[in-house]
Amino acid sequence: VQVLEGKWKKVIFYASILIMTVFFLAGFLNSVYASQIKIGTVQRLSTPFGLRILSFSGIFVLLFIAWVFSVDRKAINWRPVIWGVVLQLIFGLIVLSPQVGYFFFVFVDGLVGILLSFSEEGAAFVFGPLAYSAADPRGLGVFFFAFSALPPIIFVSSLMTVLYHLGIMQVIVGAIARVMQKTMKTSGAETLSAAGNIFVGQTEAPLLVKPFVKDMTVSELHAVMTGGFATVAGGVMAAYVMFLKDYIPNIAGHLVVASIMSAPAALAVSKIMMPEVEHPRTAGDTEITVEKPDSNVVEAAARGASEGMALMINVIAMLVAFVALVAMVNWGLEKGSVGLSKIFGKNPYKIFITSTERIQQGDVIVVNGENKNFNFTVKKVLKNCVIVKEMIKKDFKDAEYSLKREGNVIFSSKGATGRKPLIFLNLSIIFGIIFAPISWFMGVPWKEAAIVGRLLGEKLVLTEFIAYMNLADILKNGYELASGAVVHLSQRSAVIASYALCGFANFASIGIVILHSLNSLISFSFSSNILSQDFNLNL
Repeated sequence: VQVLEGKWKKVIFYASILIMTVFFLAGFLNSVYASQIKIGTVQRLSTPFGLRILSFSGIFVLLFIAWVFSVDRKAINWRPVIWGVVLQLIFGLIVLSPQVGYFFFVFVDGLVGILLSFSEEGAAFVFGPLAYSAADPRGLGVFFFAFSALPPIIFVSSLMTVLYHLGIMQVIVGAIARVMQKTMKTSGAETLSAAGNIFVGQTEAPLLVKPFVKDMTVSELHAVMTGGFATVAGGVMAAYVMFLKDYIPNIAGHLVVASIMSAPAALAVSKIMMPEVEHPRTAGDTEITVEKPDSNVVEAAARGASEGMALMINVIAMLVAFVALVAMVNWGLEKGSVGLSKIFGKNPYKIFITSTERIQQGDVIVVNGENKNFNFTVKKVLKNCVIVKEMIKKDFKDAEYSLKREGNVIFSSKGATGRKPLIFLNLSIIFGIIFAPISWFMGVPWKEAAIVGRLLGEKLVLTEFIAYMNLADILKNGYELASGAVVHLSQRSAVIASYALCGFANFASIGIVILHSLNSLISFSFSSNILSQDFNLNL
């Protein structure tokens, strides 16, 4: 009742008028462009009621997990938490409705597509035909990742810097921050930083509130970091669009929506895990002015391009390092699985065959499976068995098989027997097991939960860039199980995964934020004190 008193009556009244106006205008647009609205809207996404209820309950499951890890549960102020969830729901209902869906899922997606075409022209000027996609006749018919997917990072970074210099982004960010601050009653500095994270990276957003960082409370610093982890920068978002545009229609609109909705969610979760127990300097209606470090548009564009180049090089370095580390860990897990299996008499590289007289090294044994055929390259020929290069991932006994040599079938027979490892593990399987319940509570059907769970684990440990690349590969080729069956993600699961992966929450980002943002904004002694008292506890 108290919330509805005084100025809140006017706020709710004007908000209602605004929402009605938006729906009226969007209704007209929908009547004209409804045929263009695709997956992701209520009109075009058919979802069983049970999965909707499951997704809704997942909100409270995730909040409960945050509550479990809270440093002071008794001090939690539930207003920012409740309003953080309410703002997400309101925005989601508005954006995902058929009336407003046009703007975000057609207009925004088309706008991003145009921007990417500009980036392609800039990249082609430098790299020539290497910059064009495989389907583009101007290219070489091959997709070059470094020359096609990464240059948009530089262009979008430069564009965002120019928009900030002109004051355009300040208006948008300020409006979003004002809504969150008025409803959630969070401090001006942490709210502005959270809103800024929608469009810029986790190391740039804190610069919006640089003069206030040295006086921030522990809770505010935690909120600033959480906001950075919950969203992605515009530059890398363009790269994610490049990955998924052929598999998820209107993906640019989805990622923009995901980034906007993550801002109030980050503040809500932060205020559970690290409740505010002090009085922030920017509490209330404190006005915050954003500094302009550039003297003109050209200087802003140049600085943005330089920062985008640094980000692109960082992405390349991360991909090289983490893909190599994954290969190393998977190799160790595979060798461990094989060694353990051999101890118990199950060699996953040995196929028993009644007669090996006609088999030579280098031949290919094709074993007929239930769902697909399995190809094994002969590495060594023994008396009653052969050693193959590929690991056997599914048991077969007295199976039909054929022998191929230089692509020609030499003979076909029956009687091939092979055994899979006693235990087979790799990072994908481990991540899938750990995060499958989380993906299920988000609304992913259980038969697909392990696949999305694998992507969530890769996002956390290996960066979201790798997770998005693997999501694109799964959507293109499907996910092959050990049995040989190929599972294809449903459209609903694909969209949920694209939202869930849209954030910098990974181990590499923690190091980047601590070493780059905090050390450049506050003194070493203050930073050390905060890290020792706060972040080590949470991490």
